[in-house]
Amino acid sequence: LNCRRRRQLLLPPIMSAHFAPAEHNVFYDSDTAGTPISSSPANGLFPPPNRSLAELSRFARLDTVDFLSPLQEDVHTLREEFNATVAAALGQEGLDRLLAIRVYNHDYEARHTDAPFAKIVDTVSEMSNEELVKLCSYFSNMCSLANIADDVHRIRRARAYQRGESSSAYRHSCDEAFTDLKSKGHTPEQIYEALSKQTVEMVLTQHPTQALRRSILDKLHTIAKALLKKTTETTTPLELEEIKREIRGSLVAMWHTDEVRRTKPTPEDEARNTLQVLEETVWDAVPHYIRAMDTSLAKIGMPRMPLDSQPFVFGSWAGGDRDGNPFVLPETTRQVATINRFRTAKLYLEEVAHLMFSLSSMYASDELLEYNKQLPKERGEKNIILREFWNHVPPKEPYRLLLGYLRERVLATVHYYEDKLLGRPLPEEVPELVLKNRKELMEPMMVMYRSLHETHQGEVADGALLDLIRRISAFGLSLVKLDIRQEAGWHTEALNTITEFIGDGSYAEWDEDKRVAYLTKALSSKRPLLPKRMPAEGKAKTVLETLEVIAELGKQDLGAYVISMCMTPSDVMAVVVLQREFAGPDTSDILRVAPLLETVDALQGCVNTLRVLFENKEYRAVVSREFDNVQEVMVGYSDSAKDGGRITSYWELYKAQESMTKVATEFGVKLRFFHGRGGTVGRGGGPQHVAILSQPPNTINGYLRVTIQGEVIQQDFGLPGLAMKTLETYTTAVLKADMLGSVEAEDQWREAMERMSVVSCDKYRSIVHKEPRFVDYFRTVTPEGELGLMNIGSRPQKRKAGGVETLRAIPWIFAWTQIRLHLPVWLGIGTALEDLKDQGKFDVVKDMYQRWPYMQSFFDLISMVLAKADEHVCEHYDKTLVPEDLRPFGVELRQLLNKTVTLVLEVTDCKNLMDNEPATQRSITTRKQWVTPMNVAQAEAMRRVRAADGGELDGNLVDALIISMKAIAAGMQNTG
Repeated sequence: LNCRRRRQLLLPPIMSAHFAPAEHNVFYDSDTAGTPISSSPANGLFPPPNRSLAELSRFARLDTVDFLSPLQEDVHTLREEFNATVAAALGQEGLDRLLAIRVYNHDYEARHTDAPFAKIVDTVSEMSNEELVKLCSYFSNMCSLANIADDVHRIRRARAYQRGESSSAYRHSCDEAFTDLKSKGHTPEQIYEALSKQTVEMVLTQHPTQALRRSILDKLHTIAKALLKKTTETTTPLELEEIKREIRGSLVAMWHTDEVRRTKPTPEDEARNTLQVLEETVWDAVPHYIRAMDTSLAKIGMPRMPLDSQPFVFGSWAGGDRDGNPFVLPETTRQVATINRFRTAKLYLEEVAHLMFSLSSMYASDELLEYNKQLPKERGEKNIILREFWNHVPPKEPYRLLLGYLRERVLATVHYYEDKLLGRPLPEEVPELVLKNRKELMEPMMVMYRSLHETHQGEVADGALLDLIRRISAFGLSLVKLDIRQEAGWHTEALNTITEFIGDGSYAEWDEDKRVAYLTKALSSKRPLLPKRMPAEGKAKTVLETLEVIAELGKQDLGAYVISMCMTPSDVMAVVVLQREFAGPDTSDILRVAPLLETVDALQGCVNTLRVLFENKEYRAVVSREFDNVQEVMVGYSDSAKDGGRITSYWELYKAQESMTKVATEFGVKLRFFHGRGGTVGRGGGPQHVAILSQPPNTINGYLRVTIQGEVIQQDFGLPGLAMKTLETYTTAVLKADMLGSVEAEDQWREAMERMSVVSCDKYRSIVHKEPRFVDYFRTVTPEGELGLMNIGSRPQKRKAGGVETLRAIPWIFAWTQIRLHLPVWLGIGTALEDLKDQGKFDVVKDMYQRWPYMQSFFDLISMVLAKADEHVCEHYDKTLVPEDLRPFGVELRQLLNKTVTLVLEVTDCKNLMDNEPATQRSITTRKQWVTPMNVAQAEAMRRVRAADGGELDGNLVDALIISMKAIAAGMQNTG
């Protein structure tokens, strides 16, 4: 039997198999490049013939974690236990009715015929609102359980590989990357130098795309940890019983937990959620993964990562992103920064306490002994609440003496920020003991580290102390640095208020040249522009108060100042001028300014924007003096795709990065791109390793800054094993991208891309922006109007009142994903491909797919999304919700979908979507057994809600609608 057939026999159709993770970050552990394992003897599945007993024993040890069976076992166990929980709550008859729908859906997915689908529709339509809630809750929880089982299985497979017990290729590891680089002519010394200098900065945005409540996520993580413990060989029968009890308890708690958020989260809530993920997994994963890097470096004869290297740093938008969010106020940013300091100090307190107990050595270097002599003689009072050494530190234990003083400082820091959060009276000056910057914590750690090595205690130094040094390097004193984001128009209003007050005229009415000239003069002048006690209202007042908070907090707590809807050079210069007004004589603490280019027009005008800025001597001096000669530019994937369609966005982003890199090189400026990717393909998401390797040449240069949004945060960092894998994926991708370079686009490819971009953009805009039926159809067929009920984020869905153009990219993608049409991802692509075919240039596209990673990534991602689409489901939404006169428009869209599928299959040379990624193909197919009934339930719930025509709604009906949206999001593995 060939391998694929063998797997089919192992996989009962109705049983969950291999569920792919989110489309933004798919790690396939099955085979190299996602290809099926051959049935040949050399593939490791079967021992080759004519081998010795020793060789056969080696093969017996391989694949101790099978590709499928442990996952099947876990999903089967979870399903059976969950069914028992549901039966206990609803009775066996209630459960049987839910299971019948699953059987109907299995028949539908196997044949795609009308009869089983009609049975689902008939059964759902007969349900009461209360029964509808139970149906949605059952399938929603099963989607989540299937996904968490897959996470566990991927971690198990990775660990098996690391133990040498897996025959499958383990992609993206440091060992694999180093081997690949060496095979291409790079020396170990070159690899070490590049790795030592590179940095990956992950900015957690907490955009409103995490559909699951934290209460549910915690229970899922408990189940995941129990499943991982279950597979340990040393687990005793008693421990296995405890694991089963833990799983049952979590399942019962899940079923009885309200899945619906009853209130909207605040920005402070979102910030706390971000910190919780970092505290639970990333805090430990960072030093542990750097140790893994050290091990891989040792294998190629290189030393460990330098102590001053910074392979990872973290940022956040929660509490700093005020673009379109009226709930993020200046005080919000101050409050979140305080929370960050408080929570980080508590983490360091635990680490210092642990070190104080373990570093018991009496032997120290002269440097440490001298350092200790400089410590204050007057120490804090005895503190009975401390676990160890609460009243006395032995004077002949130098490490404990220094750590005791550090413990006092960290404890003082905890108390100071706690008092600040609770509104208690604070001293006029920050107490001397309170930690002010990273150096105050790092310096004594380095003194102890050097001392241990000098006194032949290196093994001790390279344990917990080294881990703490690396944590300080990655997290500083605030875990994350907050970015500030605001729309460019707000700064224009602030400057207009100033210029009118001081009698210089109306800044808002000036043309671009006059604005640039005025701002240049302000930068060159030593006189303040902003008068004291100037009255300000509305947007201007908010901007000025925010700048005051920025000056107060500084770079210790804050990252970049991102300007959304940035279209002109003056938009960038305005923020620099305004920051300087509050920075005072010392401008070294002003934040670097990052224009966000998020529309097609902004991307096309980027070269002019940068050229004007770099030719301006005053601005150029600011970049050199204040920003270390680095200009950061954020490229937005979401709004550019919403503006002009996927191909146009993809191509304009590529060209913009190329062009801006050339301009920066011309002026001797180091350009750093900040990639504003969402979780979905429609918003720039996809497997990050592929995305990084397919970037234009010379655009990464050892530093990658990227957003990690909403539900993607949990998918990347929700479990310790996932966090380790995420760090590994980013590390090796950046390393290989810089050392191997990217494939240059050939002239004929560029011509084809230009043609496709124009044709696809015209088609996209003709439908989304010009088709008179579009808005009405969109709002009737999708749950766009109901998304606000989910309470998944603090930010409103729209920037302002208006049509589709004012809708944010997240709800735009979310709405189309819910009905399984995924229109923003593929609209225009089929038309562009058909045009090239008519021009006789289709072979050029196929050549691009075969030889250009940039377009290979593009079409593979499009294929994955198209595989999740379901024409039959879309048609059901039409029949249930759309007026008769608009239904022909739905037919037209589905025809375009089918045409796109046909042409994409031709480009990728596949018979079925994702034939070249069988693990993903199977995953998508399998998850549909949980998703399709939710689509039917959602359409029914929407029909009943709208039939009420604004009247009072049954709470069960609203809950059913909300839970259905969460279930589909979990099944599709993307929210927006």
